[in-house]
Amino acid sequence: MASPTYSVTLHHLAPGATAAGLGHPDEQLPSVTPAQLRELLNNLAVVAAGLTIYEPSSPEIRIKTDRDVFVVRTRYRQLCFVGWETTLRGEDHSVAYILSTISGGTAEVTRVSAARMERPSSLTPAASEARTVASARARRFKIAIMAVLIVGFNGATAWMLFKPAPGVLPSYELLTDSESHALLAKAAGEYQTGGQPGDRRLSIGSDGNVRFAKYGAGMVIQEPRDRPATGASMGGKSALVTTDNNPVLIEIKDIDTVVCTKTTYHRITH
Repeated sequence: MASPTYSVTLHHLAPGATAAGLGHPDEQLPSVTPAQLRELLNNLAVVAAGLTIYEPSSPEIRIKTDRDVFVVRTRYRQLCFVGWETTLRGEDHSVAYILSTISGGTAEVTRVSAARMERPSSLTPAASEARTVASARARRFKIAIMAVLIVGFNGATAWMLFKPAPGVLPSYELLTDSESHALLAKAAGEYQTGGQPGDRRLSIGSDGNVRFAKYGAGMVIQEPRDRPATGASMGGKSALVTTDNNPVLIEIKDIDTVVCTKTTYHRITH
């Protein structure tokens, strides 16, 4: 039986997934073997181990099979298999697990338990029985405490996961693809908060790419950060919302004015 191949896209990654950065364009690899995919994932794991919280790029490997599309990102200097976090319950997303899941198998987990040695008891039968009863009571007490803690932790986790994040983003609805393209074409252009060092600059592309930056000395553009965005409706108002890990809303006030995180930007070019 022929070995399967996958369609792979490298995002913000150098060829071979050997380095991360905003300067690396998306690379399409139409026919990748499992061995080649393993090498790409191992390289991404090495890259992830060297990333810091200040890394502006969002490196990821997108893998398309004949039945699904999988995405592998970096998080906390490790690989993050998007959509499978709850299955692993906080364990490492290893290359072996990712490859096994993509191929439709199940990763094998080996657990080793230490051998336990029994000592002969020197207690009298009555003392031994009393000790057994006390031990049983203590064990039941510990189980009850653990059950209460587990229920409490799970309840707190569920509440934190499903409660709305206050003050982060107002409610919004995504537009259809055609509506989003029309809104992006209308809003495309260069915006700024002012023309002095320290002022912010915002570039909106008709392709959905949004670049945040600021001015340095001599009006040099510094700290550019590219983020993908799509059209949205926010309480009847037109807006753009970024589609990365930390989304932000850009309200389109009019043809020449947008507002992002309570900061007003004015158009300078179309």
